[in-house]
Amino acid sequence: MKTKLYIVRHTQTIGNIEKRLTGRKDYDLTEEGKKYNKYLTKRLEDIKFDSAYSSTSKRTSRTIQQLADINHIKIRELDELCEMYFGIYDGMKWTEVNMINPQIDKIHRETNEIMKIPEQESTEEVRKRMNKIMLKIANENLGKTVLVCSHGVAIETFLRSITRVPFVKERREYSQANTSVNIVNFDGDTQKFSLEKLNDLSHLKKEEKI
Repeated sequence: MKTKLYIVRHTQTIGNIEKRLTGRKDYDLTEEGKKYNKYLTKRLEDIKFDSAYSSTSKRTSRTIQQLADINHIKIRELDELCEMYFGIYDGMKWTEVNMINPQIDKIHRETNEIMKIPEQESTEEVRKRMNKIMLKIANENLGKTVLVCSHGVAIETFLRSITRVPFVKERREYSQANTSVNIVNFDGDTQKFSLEKLNDLSHLKKEEKI
């Protein structure tokens, strides 16, 4: 049996527009973000979702709440779907980080990975927990269609893992924008994931695809 997973990045928040390392700290949705939610809901409203999952950060559950209501399902919040923890810099603006340690941004630009922050979660740690929870979700919903809302780095880590594309390559293609839609299929017999659609923003107007 197969599972179809719609994996969505949360909508725009105050943390996004303030260019913060929005990891475990949560932020309110912007008015623009609320508008994105309406476009996302319109895009997916005709799909019958059997279950819905989000991280424990409220910006994710608020992104898909309307879709959950349409399908009369409750969103299950899971810590494993949370964003990378950025250690002692979690929640800081990039401008503040650059004043403290400009090497962080330099490494990020060179490798597409955020690392070397004291006490932070590593990319590999995020990959392992995302792979584990997505495998669990897929197996618990064999033959069903599932909606999952998570975060930029967390989603990108999972998608790169199943496609085996390293972080340094295809940066624009894999970088998740607010309300990006990814479709992943899971084969219960082989226990393998395959990517059907990557980072799709066709529900937003051209000028809103940020």
